[in-house]
Amino acid sequence: MATASTLLAAVAGVVDLWAVTSLGGPFAGVVTGNLVTAGGAAGRGDLSALWPPLVAVLGFGVGVAIWSFAWRGRPHAVGAPLLVELGVLVALAVAWAVTGPRSAVVLVLLGAAALAMGGQSSTALRLGESTTYLTGTLTGGLAALVAGGSRGRVVALRQLGALVVAAAVAALLLGIARWSVPVLAVLLLVAALGTLGRPDRTRVAGTRPGESPTPGATDRTPG
Repeated sequence: MATASTLLAAVAGVVDLWAVTSLGGPFAGVVTGNLVTAGGAAGRGDLSALWPPLVAVLGFGVGVAIWSFAWRGRPHAVGAPLLVELGVLVALAVAWAVTGPRSAVVLVLLGAAALAMGGQSSTALRLGESTTYLTGTLTGGLAALVAGGSRGRVVALRQLGALVVAAAVAALLLGIARWSVPVLAVLLLVAALGTLGRPDRTRVAGTRPGESPTPGATDRTPG
């Protein structure tokens, strides 16, 4: 599942870059930063600056809740939740191509993008990884590099590389083919779905595809 997790981190990089540059400024998948922004806007009494991060936080939370509830009886399901996310991203790509950056729909698109990232985050828990908030991944990877530790934590740093590279490609596309940015997220998610049936040599022995390792089987820390 490591390849799928890396590709999902790339999806998050594209969607977050798109949200920050074109959908009002907040991240679609980094809730902590949005909460700080919302708190600052509330403290200043600036309602116009409060709405975008608030919409992003609410969208993310609703996404987590919906995906978690929908598959609560299928703890190892990964493909089906990602297919639903794919449907949301396809709808976003179509809406963006039709409407463009019109202020009347930007908050709706932002909320839907955050919804998709919340759903992806819920699904990523089944992979034993984080794919949208990667601070813990960075912390664990750097600690393992400096002080020694699980190779898995070092390997997890490639998620951060995927996040950055995907955001850079999305930024390039914004300048030459703005409509294609959410399409890139769709293609990356399709690629992630295509890897789910492949054997994963990095998966801990004794776990099923999509199942998180048992406590003590690995010391990788989700970011």
